[in-house]
Amino acid sequence: MMEEAETPRSHGQLRDEAADWFTLMRGPEAENRRLEFEAWLARDAVHRLAYNRIAETFSLGKFLNEGSEPEKADQPKSQSRSRRRMPFAFIGAGLVGLIALAAVGAHQWRENLHSDQRMASPEMASAGGPATQALKLATNIGEIHSFKLADGSTVTLDTGSLLLISLGSTRRDLHLVRGHARFEVAHEARPFVVSAGTGTVTARGTIFDVAVADDRRVEVRLIRGAVDVELAIARGQSTVSPVRLTPGQRISFLEGGMPQLTQASNAENGDAQWPDGLRDYDNVRLGDLIADANRYATLPLVASSNDVNDIRVSGTFRVTDTRHLAQNLAGLLGLTLVTSPDTLSLARSCQAGPQNICQPHS
Repeated sequence: MMEEAETPRSHGQLRDEAADWFTLMRGPEAENRRLEFEAWLARDAVHRLAYNRIAETFSLGKFLNEGSEPEKADQPKSQSRSRRRMPFAFIGAGLVGLIALAAVGAHQWRENLHSDQRMASPEMASAGGPATQALKLATNIGEIHSFKLADGSTVTLDTGSLLLISLGSTRRDLHLVRGHARFEVAHEARPFVVSAGTGTVTARGTIFDVAVADDRRVEVRLIRGAVDVELAIARGQSTVSPVRLTPGQRISFLEGGMPQLTQASNAENGDAQWPDGLRDYDNVRLGDLIADANRYATLPLVASSNDVNDIRVSGTFRVTDTRHLAQNLAGLLGLTLVTSPDTLSLARSCQAGPQNICQPHS
């Protein structure tokens, strides 16, 4: 089973990863690991900061070494070399120790990553390209993050998503294991192929979304350009004829079932803003909006009763900030926001409880 997305790392863990990458990228495996390294750097600004600090420490050691006193003519050559190395060895001792600790501290992280890549290889190979090492990109719950790929394409992952990537010499293969992703594809000769469930999406110079739901239903929505969607009726059987999507169309399918092709309504097209954390809703149940928001929540939002769940809502809301969303909904709908240690609740009136904090509508 594929490993869950990593939890946010502490300062010490991040420093260890940075030191480990610094060592790897100065060694013989640099080119083989470059794709992983660039994705790690692009993952967050703090990654680049941590790596730069390691590099600066190394550069400081080199600078101090170069400023050491010159050799004396009557000194034996071996002794001279030894003395020239001493300032760098002394000043750089902190870096050497840090890298040594990183080799131990990051060992399990590397093993987990390599394990994921080995597990991913058969899936990537079955997509039709040569079996190459797969890169894993993932987001935590509540996180939306964009990644720049080596080919110039951009991938945006929604909350709790996992994507495997293999950029080969003849084609670009990606596999969405779970979650929701937007692909903005750089135009070039190599086909760009995304697999999800029992289907594949082939695109060139296109923007499209792919989502894998909890029940394994896959949905593909085309924003711009054109894509071909091909799927198997069941595993081991031949695929049905590819379906060409035009902008605004979407197709959904489950393993063993026939695909369902629809034209997205204007309200559904409002979902195009999800990479910014925004959703457009037109006369939807409050309970459905709450369900969307809870995909990002650490403190869940609930309705206190069924009649509150059934209130109809329209508007554009930022669903990634649950507390702010709850305050907006309470004000808009004339509800009371009840905060407890476990939930945020929208209610008709304040609910009694020693730990509840009520914010009545004004």
